[in-house]
Amino acid sequence: MLLRAAVNYVARHGAPLDRLHVEVLTGKRPAAALLEGLAARQGKDGAIPDWREAADDTPVVAADAAQRGTLRALGVLDGLGLYDHALPERAVGWLAAQQDPDGGFGGAAAAPSQRIELTGAMAGLLARSPFARATLLRRAERFLAARWDVSLVQGPNYGPIRAYLHLMSGFDSELSDEVLNWCGRELERGFRTRVFDPVAVARVFCLAHARALPGARLEPAEVLGAFVQQADGSFNPPASSRDDTPRDATLDAIEALLRLSQP
Repeated sequence: MLLRAAVNYVARHGAPLDRLHVEVLTGKRPAAALLEGLAARQGKDGAIPDWREAADDTPVVAADAAQRGTLRALGVLDGLGLYDHALPERAVGWLAAQQDPDGGFGGAAAAPSQRIELTGAMAGLLARSPFARATLLRRAERFLAARWDVSLVQGPNYGPIRAYLHLMSGFDSELSDEVLNWCGRELERGFRTRVFDPVAVARVFCLAHARALPGARLEPAEVLGAFVQQADGSFNPPASSRDDTPRDATLDAIEALLRLSQP
């Protein structure tokens, strides 16, 4: 069984908070245990340093670790629907403070493509939270809308597809219909041509909190049925990813198997 083998892999190779996350997902531990574990790492400013090592030997900058960890923590809580707590409220406040004057995230030194992807990830999570200000989200939406072009997602190109789908599926925009349909079509094309890994495709469904995506004739069962698990229970990260590890991909697979297999 895919799920059991994946859970066993995380039990052997995951960080303590990863193992705790899986135990909450599978109902073995109460959600309060995960909130307590994250709270133990949260700083006074609301940031939550990353609890996973980098995928390579590159030294981790503290600011990068704080951003990555806070995003990861909010993603975990978002998947579980755990926003009614002081911890995510403080984390949202810290992330909101990272917004650039033009509404994007990532800073002027980041490449345009990196800013689009980071803005979609940050604003997409903030849009699901009851603690984010509407003005912040509107500025992020305007940042992405001003940079929208069909050519961004054609290819297909996973990063922009994930970024735009993440925010536009949870925040109303004049471009929502056009963007979501193009992203859905290109996501399906990437899946059917095997350019995109099935776990990465399933991750987009989870981020959008959806079992169907505009423009995509894809059913969750078809995506889950294409999962390819390794002998040790892990899943390989997408070839295009520089940061993800088998542990990251396996955690994504576990969440998708649990959330998307439900009727």
